[in-house]
Amino acid sequence: SENLVYGDTDGNIGEYSVGLSPVRKNWTGLLPVPGDGRFEWSDFIPYEQLPHSFNPSTGFIVTANHKMIPPNYPYNVGFEWAAPYRFKRITGLVEKARDSKTKLTARDLGKIQSDVDSEPARQLVSLLRENPKGQDPYTRLLTTWNYSLDRESPAAALYELWVQELTKAFIDVAVPQKARAAITDLPLPLLIRRLEKPAAEVFGNNPTQARDTLLLDSLHAAARRLSNLEGNDPAKWSWGTLHTARFRHSLDQQSGAADLLDLGPLPRPGDETTVNATGYNGDSFAQTSGASYREILDTANWDESLAINTPGQSGQPGSPHYSDLMNVWDAGEYFPLVYSKEAVQRETASTLELLP
Repeated sequence: SENLVYGDTDGNIGEYSVGLSPVRKNWTGLLPVPGDGRFEWSDFIPYEQLPHSFNPSTGFIVTANHKMIPPNYPYNVGFEWAAPYRFKRITGLVEKARDSKTKLTARDLGKIQSDVDSEPARQLVSLLRENPKGQDPYTRLLTTWNYSLDRESPAAALYELWVQELTKAFIDVAVPQKARAAITDLPLPLLIRRLEKPAAEVFGNNPTQARDTLLLDSLHAAARRLSNLEGNDPAKWSWGTLHTARFRHSLDQQSGAADLLDLGPLPRPGDETTVNATGYNGDSFAQTSGASYREILDTANWDESLAINTPGQSGQPGSPHYSDLMNVWDAGEYFPLVYSKEAVQRETASTLELLP
């Protein structure tokens, strides 16, 4: 299923979460059940009853893989969504422009697509700022930070490792030892909620003090780990040194092919929680998810639309268009996505003619 946002020639806007979603009368679909006929699909959710909106009072619509289902929705159409950080950040930026009566251009929306402000960093660092024992250089590095996961940022690098160390430390105190092998990670919103309101059953008789100790100990563990990776001088740390994107060709396992066919690595900003989503898995920090293609469509004038792809429009190594979009994409820039015949002819650089 997909969340589809649209606008029409009359100025209406809307969103529809569309797809064939089965109706299960007596189960949710989360676990296996006997295949004896008692748990068959009875139908699909009617199109008109799928989650949707039309001309909402906010004046705009935002989707960012977050939960689009309204409260008390009668059907089970999913149970896992992305954390709402990206949705909230986009909403806040658009609301700010709307309330100040600032008209957003296509280029302004491009800046939003490349935004790497981190809301969970703001929440976690606020806990660190309240810690009476947090006077060390690593604490100051984060508490004087602007919460932007820039590729050049030392604080962003420290923050990302801190989240990993903090998660592991919290699991050690909150999860029974026999279950720890099965729980190696936690959703970030859940972790933050548990840290914001430390419970005695997790942290003991003085939960706030124990929580503060956990915050500092895990931060220092992250700093030691980062020193091993990037040296002892925090001024020389950078998130982009660890967090890179590499474009691998399908044939790069052949001897010598990787040097010829693969592209990158590129230092990258952001993480999976930022609008410019650049998710990664584990300790490699290499980007494994995110938008390879971005577009901004101007429904009032299609020829003013913008787009970007990566690493290029050609899949042929040696072509000038094999990698010519990679650095443009990485910089958060765009090419014209023209529509009318006149505009296409004006932008055309070459023509391929295929004859029988």
